[in-house]
Amino acid sequence: MKKIDWNNRYTTIAVYVFLVVAACLVFRAAVDQFPLIWGFFCRIVGYLLPFIYGFILAYILSPLVRRIEKLLKKRTSLSAKALRGLAMAGAYLLVLVAIGVFGVVVGPVLTESTAQLVGNVSFYSKKINELINQLISYIPDESLSQEIQAALTQVFEVLYAFISSFFTQVVSITTKVVSSVIEVVMGIIISVYMLSDKEKLIAQTKKVLSALLPERALREVIQVAHDSNQKFSGFITGKIIDSTIIGILCAVGMLIFRMPFVALVSLIVGITNVIPYFGPIIGAVPGVILVLIGGDLMQALFFAIFVLALQQFDGNILGPAILGQSTGLSAMWVVFAILLFGGLYGFVGMIIGVPLLAVIFGVLRGIINALLRKKGLSTDSRDYASSQHPYP
Repeated sequence: MKKIDWNNRYTTIAVYVFLVVAACLVFRAAVDQFPLIWGFFCRIVGYLLPFIYGFILAYILSPLVRRIEKLLKKRTSLSAKALRGLAMAGAYLLVLVAIGVFGVVVGPVLTESTAQLVGNVSFYSKKINELINQLISYIPDESLSQEIQAALTQVFEVLYAFISSFFTQVVSITTKVVSSVIEVVMGIIISVYMLSDKEKLIAQTKKVLSALLPERALREVIQVAHDSNQKFSGFITGKIIDSTIIGILCAVGMLIFRMPFVALVSLIVGITNVIPYFGPIIGAVPGVILVLIGGDLMQALFFAIFVLALQQFDGNILGPAILGQSTGLSAMWVVFAILLFGGLYGFVGMIIGVPLLAVIFGVLRGIINALLRKKGLSTDSRDYASSQHPYP
């Protein structure tokens, strides 16, 4: 029997052909079974929701725990484990106090405002019609006034549907939150374990990556993870602080000028302010409508001017002071990130889109700079400008 002549070259080609064909078959099967795969993925995510909640909570509280730990370390001589335990207890206590203060001070007022708004829907609808008629009365041309009246009526119908949908979603979300109390409690418990073993978990992750990746790739992954953590933690923590201050300032201003629905409107303005760039505008629209139906036209106009001034203060003074240049993105790319990730992932996408795009740009910048250095070219963008198109 003749022996098979194994040629290394043809064996390598055959292995590559087999791998390509296998990959194509797997990809085709994945496309055909995508609904089944996606459903399975969603089920897994549903089972791991407590871990996701725990990770998010631990990630948000980690900077606070670190700061408390540093303060305690300067004033005490406790062990590292005791310092971590006290710092975690202090961070959770501060969160509980903040929630308690919000519930005691804002909760009843917010509930009363919401109940008043929902209970007087018919009255506010009648008031809007009277407002439309009042505006129309100033127009001398009858045919033109009828067209404007029809247009205004349609606009207010759309706005009314938006408000109704908004509160329906709020109620739906509240119901889901109440029904997920067990998952949230488990998430809090898991966040305690994550914060207490943070360094251990990071070391274990590095250990696994060191075993799987070459040294150069490992350095790149660690650098990307470090940059991502800085951008996300700085941006999200800063945005929470910034939005809380804006919500409080909005409430103070509304109380001074005796506007209606103070708690509800301030809460909307504060929450939407977490969204970069478009947040104040998104929060101002329902705020103006609520002030209009609960007060009068002049109050609504004054509120719009007040929110515009508050937005300028936030964008030019407060925001830069708190956030600094945490993302390094220009205004154009901020809008791009909000539109893209907001369209893909909704409200959460609007919040995380800006730091996520900053991380993606950082990775791409590193790859492009490496390719340019390999070609012996400059990595400074100014060197690629021309006299016709000078670098700003």
